[in-house]
Amino acid sequence: MAATDSDAALGPEPEVPALDDAYDASYARDGFHGASADDSELIETAPPTRGGGRRAARGKAKKRRVPAWLEIIGYVVVSLLLTSVIKTFLVQMYYIPSPSMEPTTYRGDRVFVDKLSHWVGGAPTRGQVIVFHDPHNWMGTSASAHPALNLPDMLAAVGILPDQHDDLLIKRIIGVGGDTIECKSADGPVYRNGTALDESSYIMNGKNGKPCANGTYKVTVPPGNLWVLGDNREHSGDSSWNYIKRSGDAGFVPTGNVVGHVIGVVSWLRDDHPAGS
Repeated sequence: MAATDSDAALGPEPEVPALDDAYDASYARDGFHGASADDSELIETAPPTRGGGRRAARGKAKKRRVPAWLEIIGYVVVSLLLTSVIKTFLVQMYYIPSPSMEPTTYRGDRVFVDKLSHWVGGAPTRGQVIVFHDPHNWMGTSASAHPALNLPDMLAAVGILPDQHDDLLIKRIIGVGGDTIECKSADGPVYRNGTALDESSYIMNGKNGKPCANGTYKVTVPPGNLWVLGDNREHSGDSSWNYIKRSGDAGFVPTGNVVGHVIGVVSWLRDDHPAGS
């Protein structure tokens, strides 16, 4: 039977290549760089995904630099904070204004004082050279009042200059709480708990020095206190001098007054040192 017009209309549809097949064929024929102008326009104007936009924004933010002057201020502030923490809790430098500890230290020397041991509860021990606050006005004058804006004190507070507080003293520990200290004659020696001390390695003039130059005495150091003497006994207002001249408890130093013990001496900065003159 002859096909009708309606049968012809219902015949099979012509094959149309799938979209992926057409894209692959076009890519194979023209290559990516051979894409038409319309295709490249579509690629350039395609909106970025949400994640890509955020990454681009973060990339731009990283490129922003802090102003140089602000960085410098930040470095200075951090440096001052670090030095302040170090001098408050670890190590601090002090200036020696008198000859009372010669020959261990001389006038004009600077000493480094370990403060950490004191902060963590380390007890002062015999033989240590310590820096401490004047316990009973040994210096004979009250600490002078400083102006509110005293530049040397401000620099010392942050550790740039050595501390020169008026009420600080430096001496050697001879006895601790419970020790009995005795001087039987001006020429010495000093006795601790009945045993004569050999101080020739640090006392002024060595074996020819006078360990008991301030006079004779016998004391027992109360608990929580120290007995301290200068290495230059003939020129030191120390425990022996204050005990003999003022009696009572004037010669004892409470352990709470201790700032720390000396761990180093800088001599080349003093005026009479060859390197500092």
